[in-house]
Amino acid sequence: MFRVRRKFVSFIFSILIGIVAFQSCIYDFYRKEFVSEDKKNDEALLLSLFGLLPNPNQKLYGFYPGFSRSLSDSQFVTSEFFPKSSKKKIVFIHGWNPAERDSDPITNDEKKIQNIKNTFSNGMVHFQEGRASANAEFDLYLYTYRTSNSILVNGRQFYGTLRSNFTDSDQVYIVAHSMGGLVTRVALASETGSLPFVKLVVTLASPQFGSPFATPSFIGSNPFLNDLGSYLVGTQGGSELGYTNQGSGQTVISGAENLVLDVLNQSYLNFNLNGKFISFAGVMSNCTVGETFYYNTGCNILTNAGFTQSDGIVPRNSARLGNLSYKQIDIADCDHSMMAFQTTNPDNAKSLNLFTQVITEIRNSPY
Repeated sequence: MFRVRRKFVSFIFSILIGIVAFQSCIYDFYRKEFVSEDKKNDEALLLSLFGLLPNPNQKLYGFYPGFSRSLSDSQFVTSEFFPKSSKKKIVFIHGWNPAERDSDPITNDEKKIQNIKNTFSNGMVHFQEGRASANAEFDLYLYTYRTSNSILVNGRQFYGTLRSNFTDSDQVYIVAHSMGGLVTRVALASETGSLPFVKLVVTLASPQFGSPFATPSFIGSNPFLNDLGSYLVGTQGGSELGYTNQGSGQTVISGAENLVLDVLNQSYLNFNLNGKFISFAGVMSNCTVGETFYYNTGCNILTNAGFTQSDGIVPRNSARLGNLSYKQIDIADCDHSMMAFQTTNPDNAKSLNLFTQVITEIRNSPY
């Protein structure tokens, strides 16, 4: 019976990937995203859907530590040209990027690097300045992608990028913020393929059971959320961040469902894949400790809806995968952005301590 159930979940997951990767990509994505004035761009994007070319909207960079906190674009080197060493590897992958839309032109290198900086500039500064001696033990890589695309498509492409850049003898540790954690879960799913060199994944405020703020039945009841909500649910990737009532310890939201996350999470349970994940959750003690009005407001909205513990975007239980991951860690008084080390001042103790804790967990993991 258990084998039949595993095969069924695997079958459904494969169908979901196929439906999104074929119907949605060939029709909807091509119509909305791939139509441009540049025929070569159209061809490149279309070929990437079939795995014949890398997707030009995603890229893996190696990072050269420098001396200035004003990080230069020259410190980001395309992974194919980044010198391989015997060090262990850390890969940072960012989350949702509200600055890019499906209809935008292909992202150039300057914009790709800026997308990475927007999430992880403090983390890169801590790395190059030797925080927790990370740069002595690890090489740092950074991955960027078009977040409005489906997490299923992005996950398969992330898988392909990892597979083509690392060997089975490497030791790779992924640090994923927000949506990046979901993309990573797809990349590591049994149905996607095998990545034995990925030893551990650290998720930072990833909505592993979704976020109410990408859920139509939740945002429709709050006028403050209308613009944000229509943007999120109006894209394939954004809609797949939606909240699910399924999962250990979930608070129920009327009308909330997310089939993509439900099947993905069930697959992880059936194939015992959660053991590779450490889940970090931001927990704001009150709704004034965030660094921006946006996250403090989000905290208030979630609190009033019964989510008394959150980072202003992702409820604690969702970020912790209902305590089903290998290890769960709460980080006090950090909003959603701060959970990616992004504080206004890079020397803020919350940013420094979180970076140190992530490196320590990687270093002390049994993998």
